[in-house]
Amino acid sequence: MAVSGVTSDLYGSYYTYNYGYNNSSSGISSDSWGKKATEEADKLKESLGISSTDKTGTSSKTNTTASNVSGFLMGYQTRLEDLETSASKLQLNNKNNVFDKYDAVKAKADKGEATEDDLTKAAEEVYSAVKDLADKYNSAVDYLKNNTQYGEGLSSQLDSLKRGMPTEQGLKYFGMSYDTSGNVKVDKDEFMKTFQSDSNYVKDSFGGQYGIADRLGAKASAILDSSVDKVLGSGATDGVSDGDSSKPKVSSSPASETYGGSTVNTANAANVNDSFKQFASFARSGAFNLSNYYAVSMLNILA
Repeated sequence: MAVSGVTSDLYGSYYTYNYGYNNSSSGISSDSWGKKATEEADKLKESLGISSTDKTGTSSKTNTTASNVSGFLMGYQTRLEDLETSASKLQLNNKNNVFDKYDAVKAKADKGEATEDDLTKAAEEVYSAVKDLADKYNSAVDYLKNNTQYGEGLSSQLDSLKRGMPTEQGLKYFGMSYDTSGNVKVDKDEFMKTFQSDSNYVKDSFGGQYGIADRLGAKASAILDSSVDKVLGSGATDGVSDGDSSKPKVSSSPASETYGGSTVNTANAANVNDSFKQFASFARSGAFNLSNYYAVSMLNILA
């Protein structure tokens, strides 16, 4: 069982030495630990409304409807952070963006220091980044479409995200289009043809100021920086807590919600915000991430 590039033998030795795993006195084998850890991670993701396909960049609609407001907020944050990260790879004002990498290879190719294959690979990296941006956009839009019941403010955010993408006619030049569900598709051959013939225009259209990536990234960042009551809309809040308008009460949800075996107080939106960030981070990392490996193993022992 591989864990982030580390062999199971290495981890087996480490835990045998430190915690007695695989020791006859412990009664816990590495195989049973792995199985239980996977089950715990799957249960946690299911309770949060986060599907196993979220990390792949696909726009699958599997399990995109949250079961409660906290689960929705956590899933929404995950998708917005993914969109923000994806957009940053295309923005020219960000270091190591894919366009700068392509230009560097092109400059070498012009001097005979790089091959055409190198240039093609660099162009394909640009395509992959554009495709990933489309996938992350689709994921965020699909998630909002399936969860607008959690607040009147979500419909306006859905419209705002959609305005970040050009019209059908605008996308066509780049080999992109909308399918019948409103998801963005990217035709690799058409995109590569356009990019190789007019790379500067593609670069400015996606990575420049007010370009597609800049608009979508800015929208995702703005929502992530908003308070929970602003995200959900005024219809989801009722008054404030301790006279502090930054800590509204979430009246549309129970005073507390239980998921992943833990109970979180959701009466105060600030608590919801802090809690769902932690759980979203755990779910995205996975049970076998190094930072979660020990925590999940301890849960299994206690269980």
